[in-house]
Amino acid sequence: MKKSVLLGCMFFVFSAALFALGESDVSKQDSGPVKLTLWHRWSGANSDYLAQVVRAFEAKNKNIKIDIIAKPGEYMQLLQSMVADIAAGNQPPDLFIGGYNLLDYIATELQPTELKNLAPNETALSELRSRFDKPIYDITNINGKQIGLPFALSNIVLYVNMDIFKAAGLSERDIPATWDEVIRVGKIIKAKTDKMPIAIQLPDTWADCSLIYSAGGRIKSADNKRIDLTNTGAIQALTMWQTLYQEGLSPVETDAESESGFAAGNLAMRPTTIMKINGYLSQANFDLRTAKMPSFAGKTNKLAAGGAAVITFAKDKTKKDAVWQFMNFVASKEGMDIFTKTGYLCVTKDVVAKTKYQEVAYEQEPLAMIWPNWPGGAAGMEIERLYLNARNKIVLQNAPVESTLKALETECNKLLAR
Repeated sequence: MKKSVLLGCMFFVFSAALFALGESDVSKQDSGPVKLTLWHRWSGANSDYLAQVVRAFEAKNKNIKIDIIAKPGEYMQLLQSMVADIAAGNQPPDLFIGGYNLLDYIATELQPTELKNLAPNETALSELRSRFDKPIYDITNINGKQIGLPFALSNIVLYVNMDIFKAAGLSERDIPATWDEVIRVGKIIKAKTDKMPIAIQLPDTWADCSLIYSAGGRIKSADNKRIDLTNTGAIQALTMWQTLYQEGLSPVETDAESESGFAAGNLAMRPTTIMKINGYLSQANFDLRTAKMPSFAGKTNKLAAGGAAVITFAKDKTKKDAVWQFMNFVASKEGMDIFTKTGYLCVTKDVVAKTKYQEVAYEQEPLAMIWPNWPGGAAGMEIERLYLNARNKIVLQNAPVESTLKALETECNKLLAR
């Protein structure tokens, strides 16, 4: 059975379970504290800081207790885990920290509770909304419905090992601002050191979307009904990425290996999320710098907003009231002061402490765009898998760019037409 069909069946069960939950009334259970469950994907310090946010919230709301369930991995894996859990007959989590790349999917296939159905009145909703700049708040607005609250925010930056640059006879002025410069500098590093020049992060479509849209391309049609990957921008972006491997400037290895390789000082440049800054600083024994994401010559970057939203599936009034209180807290200065210690950027208008390494990420915020979601609901999960397989064939196995993208586009659109 194909994954898309299986997932469709699982979501039918999921929707039925959610409907049943809507009929329940937690307030009838007992007079003790309201108990919420929260699922997230983080580990290490990020998980710890989230726990600090929750404990600070509980200290101010002693009638609410939150059970935190960590499921380390990627956002897609977290969603799949929840779907499988619901299909097995379990209740959905009351709070779900879902990736921005999956919001269209969640809104289409699941039944998240809209913010307007949590707020006690329009005045309260308006006040919460006023804490955000509109482009940030709108990240979680899907087809006119505010299905969650922005919580974690990042953009992609270029991490640089200046020790390797200096060993290659390069200086700060040589930190590349364009992809042409990345290739030029990369060749110098390869020729003059025993280090690898660069490795762009691989696990999901976040870097892909930033590259493709920055090159003037797209991954889908404007009406969100078809996959469009044979445009000039998509071809240019993936051709450049492939060139990094063809020229021996990027290592043919897993993303985890590239991650550990950069931290160990064996990789000169690493384009990835600003959220990783604390992890790098704790491991790196070299002169670490951050720079803006390189652009394509003559074009302005469009960087997919990384991170996650707080989403709820709560249906009864008691839990919805508790969730509303939690969302207000995470969007408060106290909540942001705690959580931005992860390295994620502040989603609200509040001024929080930031390091010199985060400066470039904040400077890039005007270039942010919503992380494009695949269309098709359940089919989007299968399209994600097909895309990543095709992209890896292109960049890692030197498959021809245009014909591979054309075949992928055709297969995906057939899937959407079913």
